[in-house]
Amino acid sequence: MKIGYHTAGLLLHDLPAAILHLKQLGYGVIALRPRKGAFDPESEVFHRQLEWIAEAIAETEMRVVLDLDAPYFHDPWKFDGPSLASPRTKESSAALRWISQWIELAAGFADLITFCSGPATTENAHKLSPEIALEHLAEQLHQLLQQSADRKVSLALRPRSGDAIASVAQFERLQQWLARDVSLGLAADIGEMLVGGELPVGDRLVRNLEHLRCVYLCQRQADHHADVPVGHGEVALTRIVSTLKQQDYDGATIVRVEGHSELGLQPAVEAIEIFADAGVR
Repeated sequence: MKIGYHTAGLLLHDLPAAILHLKQLGYGVIALRPRKGAFDPESEVFHRQLEWIAEAIAETEMRVVLDLDAPYFHDPWKFDGPSLASPRTKESSAALRWISQWIELAAGFADLITFCSGPATTENAHKLSPEIALEHLAEQLHQLLQQSADRKVSLALRPRSGDAIASVAQFERLQQWLARDVSLGLAADIGEMLVGGELPVGDRLVRNLEHLRCVYLCQRQADHHADVPVGHGEVALTRIVSTLKQQDYDGATIVRVEGHSELGLQPAVEAIEIFADAGVR
């Protein structure tokens, strides 16, 4: 198991250069998130940007995870993008196209894509019944899973508070609607699990080890978008990683320190030292 780092915490850095720096620090996985102007498929220079990033990836032999939850990318006034679980056909279709687009781009570049389900709300903001919401979401996921299998790219759903799949427990329930297609992975977000009271975290992750493809190593306070740097929160993330290591977990384990880009690479330095000292590097 190798520790990775999420570039959402390095918004003031050039992506290709940041990849090289993170490799030098000892990271083996890199998480990339679409961002207007910097990693933007709608930009005229995107394919050149992709080439620069691909060159850095080839040089460092880093594994790549694409995190498609891109704040304000789709609408400069709205934090979240379109919801895959939305019963509104236009919105769920937009989310479907977004993920589908990245499956095509990821082929031969990244081996894992993570995304959230989004909320299942109607036009008047009332939530659908859980059963109807799960059935609708499963229909969307089946299409994406077929496409990703053809392109040899894995997909993992990240439970997030307020979404149709808001917890790991709800991800477990979703499996009943995906009985004929078990290839969907779980991207566990430790910050979301802590906010949702899914304790003990390590035990719940081990219970879902078969589906676990990615763990975002972060701590997040309720109603805040900023993460707490590793070593500054109330929970020892090294203990969670040690538990996974004992179970021979071989998926991506990614440190995410979002909301502190002004600190530069310092959180990355601190995190890798903490994990090294704990013997889980």
